[in-house]
Amino acid sequence: MIKNMTKLQMTSSTHLSILLLIASMSVFLVIAQNQFKVGGKEGWRVPDENHPDFYTIWARNLRFQIGDSILFEYKNDSVIRVEKRGYYHCNESSDDSAFTDGNTIFLFDKPGFFYFVSGNFDHCKEGQRLMVEVMDSQGPSFPGSPGPSPISSAAADSGSAYAFHLTEGLMVLSAAFIFKCGLSSSLATA
Repeated sequence: MIKNMTKLQMTSSTHLSILLLIASMSVFLVIAQNQFKVGGKEGWRVPDENHPDFYTIWARNLRFQIGDSILFEYKNDSVIRVEKRGYYHCNESSDDSAFTDGNTIFLFDKPGFFYFVSGNFDHCKEGQRLMVEVMDSQGPSFPGSPGPSPISSAAADSGSAYAFHLTEGLMVLSAAFIFKCGLSSSLATA
């Protein structure tokens, strides 16, 4: 009986250690994700006449990786994710609809190039368009991969929603693992 209690205490201690390890990893994941405000303090707007390449320069100075997100903040405008051709020709036709809520976040879940334009044709022609290259942490990016997913403005207010969901998922998996291990050890000692 005492031998079984000691075994159970050791198993519980091991489970606790595993839980703490997973929890600390999930904190790292939250910190590792970056959210970039498109255009910095200027936000998503028509660039000045003398700086039509404003968004090209902005994106070139940053390194985007899988798990990062970009936040478009704007007024009286919209943002549309388009294919490469839509970017260069300011063709806003896309499978996705225009986002007009003033706070739109796109999460990058794959490496590659991603293209965004203003829903206003004239704004796009004046330089309000963005091309982002997302790097794979294990190597160079490749074009042609599906685009990032937009989330609502409610999620934009919460900060890094993607990281929150990742952490939440890890905690659920941790709890399931510990429950299963605890149940297994309880059955083994019975």
